[in-house]
Amino acid sequence: MEIKENDFVNIDYVGKTGGKIFDLTDEELAKKENIHNEKTQYGPVTIVVGAGHLIKGIDKALVGKKVGENFKIDVEPEDAFGKKNPKLLKIIPEKIFKKQEVRPQPGMTINVDNAVGYIVSTSAGRVVVDFNHPLAGKELNYEITVNKKIEGKEEKIESLLSLFTGKEDFNVNIENKEAKIKYDGKKQINPKMKELIVKEIKKYIDIEKVEFTEEFEDEKKSENENSKKSENENSKKSENENSKKSENESEKNENNEKESNE
Repeated sequence: MEIKENDFVNIDYVGKTGGKIFDLTDEELAKKENIHNEKTQYGPVTIVVGAGHLIKGIDKALVGKKVGENFKIDVEPEDAFGKKNPKLLKIIPEKIFKKQEVRPQPGMTINVDNAVGYIVSTSAGRVVVDFNHPLAGKELNYEITVNKKIEGKEEKIESLLSLFTGKEDFNVNIENKEAKIKYDGKKQINPKMKELIVKEIKKYIDIEKVEFTEEFEDEKKSENENSKKSENENSKKSENENSKKSENESEKNENNEKESNE
């Protein structure tokens, strides 16, 4: 069966430009090519064809392909990261860098007002910074393997959760057209990210309602500590009550002995 738009497909890929790998899913190949990054999450990815989860050129190329197929494509800038925009080349006075005790060097990545760019050149007290995407204006070459097509609703939701959060700490249950998602991780999911995920689920899966339940390790720890604290307090209270009871009984016995002697 051929792949069509809105299908959920699991793929592996290697992306190159100028013969050099810039992105890939195969961790062993990354190690072999000496480009392995400990912070990168490797492994096959599941996307929705035509949803823009990867570049437009890959979306277009997947339509009509079959599961198990391996193919290569050349992607022009228009279907990748766009052409270079000359307006995104900025000249920044070198003194601004010096004030921050930074020595600008060509190739250095910088962040200015939340815009990421890289230094192209430095001369005569001026620093040229390019805020275009590093791959803008370049033809990209991909080798793609279609591993499988995802059919189950639970697996589709899990794939979207993994795609957007990079996490696997989810449990998904579906009843009728309502999806209940339990997240059992270390940190809270960004509310805006959660809104986007819910929107994607409703758009590409036959789901009308999405309910998130989040439970964090820090909260569990706090709950355990509170429970332990409560147990200690109850134990202490019980000991005090027993001690008081014992004192009352002792005092009562002493009074009885005193009355008997009289």
